Amino acid sequence: MGLNHSFQLHYDHTQYFHLIGGGNETVTANYYWDCRQRTGNYCLFQYTIKGQGHLQIGDSHYTLKPGDAFLATIPGNQIYSLAPDSINWQFIYLEFSPHFIDQWHQMTQDTPILNFKEHPVFVKNCLALNQIGLQNTFSDYFENTSRSAQFFFDLLRISQHTHQSAQDKYPEWLIHYRQWLDIHYDQDISLEDAADIFNKSKYTLIKVFKYYHQQSPKQYLIDLRIKKAMRLLIEHPELTVKTVAQKCGFQSANYFTKVFHKKTMYSPLKFAKENTLHDSSVHYFNN
Repeated sequence: MGLNHSFQLHYDHTQYFHLIGGGNETVTANYYWDCRQRTGNYCLFQYTIKGQGHLQIGDSHYTLKPGDAFLATIPGNQIYSLAPDSINWQFIYLEFSPHFIDQWHQMTQDTPILNFKEHPVFVKNCLALNQIGLQNTFSDYFENTSRSAQFFFDLLRISQHTHQSAQDKYPEWLIHYRQWLDIHYDQDISLEDAADIFNKSKYTLIKVFKYYHQQSPKQYLIDLRIKKAMRLLIEHPELTVKTVAQKCGFQSANYFTKVFHKKTMYSPLKFAKENTLHDSSVHYFNN
């Protein structure tokens, strides 16, 4: 239940990053979205105005308070709903074309939640963009792309500043470890290998990683491999399940299928079939 005002925008030209939909809602019950089960291919921004929401990413849980926003890629691994102890949740949301989806995904990794209390100008522009979309008063497609690009780069700047502030307290060796995982995720790597490379004990590696990421290195690596597989299935639906499994570091296609279904609620083949890219965005992913 709740109030919902939404919009969808359609253009003949889809060459550039642009706003495709959005709205504002006040939800009071039965509000639940699982991005693993959503079809389509776009970037989502959702900003809390009143009340509280709940965001889950893997084993990590976050409370969304007024002034907080989260980013998601559709499909993705976020689950969000009305917070259990909140009576309602009022928010606005904006949906954008997938032209910057890799950068958008990186922002979701670096800063799962952004707080905009110190960025009133951005919030004002965000609310204005949503209102223009609701009233459909863009003069043309190019005004949409111009405003959307400005929104994206302002958001990127704030995200990087927030991420850098957090990284100032974040162990440097852990940064390198995550970068190492992102490069070698397709290989048969172990905690012992990582501990030797980064001159840490296995116990320290697990303890420190769980402190900062609320999940073990093993769980993080599995999630990383599944995300890589999701993107590969979208970009190359012609690949066999065995090939995707091998390219993403899984030694067994059967095990890969089991984990993929657990994480996404889809089999790899069904996911690829329902999330094939539209021609308008293929050029971006082939870059």
